[in-house]
Amino acid sequence: MNEYIAVLLGMLLLAAFGGWFFSSRKPVEKPVKVMLFVLYFWGLAFVQIALLALGYFLWTE
Repeated sequence: MNEYIAVLLGMLLLAAFGGWFFSSRKPVEKPVKVMLFVLYFWGLAFVQIALLALGYFLWTE
């Protein structure tokens, strides 16, 4: 497997776990938990991609 695909799958799993962890701790109805999961998932994925891009930028200079 290509190392880039492995990194992206790892980021996907980390964002999914983080979204599940943060949304499951809220005492709200099921549809709200699903919306919170999506919000946390994309937020964590965006932060990870931004950090990866920053690290790549600093590493290649």
